[in-house]
Amino acid sequence: MVLSGCGEQPNPPNTYVQNYLSALGSGEFTTACGTVDPQAMAALIHKKRVHLSCATFFKRCLPNNAIVLKSDQTQLLYANINVSLRDNGTIADADTSATRVATELKHVTLKHEHGTWKLIGFGRVFDACRPNAHKRKPKHHSQHKQ
Repeated sequence: MVLSGCGEQPNPPNTYVQNYLSALGSGEFTTACGTVDPQAMAALIHKKRVHLSCATFFKRCLPNNAIVLKSDQTQLLYANINVSLRDNGTIADADTSATRVATELKHVTLKHEHGTWKLIGFGRVFDACRPNAHKRKPKHHSQHKQ
């Protein structure tokens, strides 16, 4: 079953994905963390071998050009979200495109538990992220006095 995020009543998975995209795209990382499954996020951070909060992880891994802050927030409204349901409607796979942040994520997965959807797959950019790589700064060689 494929559901589109365009021109129809929002399906709950679409709404959650749109809220996640909007929060990430506007730099509201704490809000984005409210949409994720805490155990799934902890597992991803553990796999990356870092000690970061969810918000810091998102901030380090999402490219700056995907965050629109005040420049063009209208682009946050026009993401394409195509959802397919599986496991008797308890798992939603969503392909995302058409905005900077949606293109960076490409695909997210949600799980329906206790009456709400939570993200368990956060997007391609986060799967590929190496958060420790962002800590390194180029070394500047100072000129030595002779």
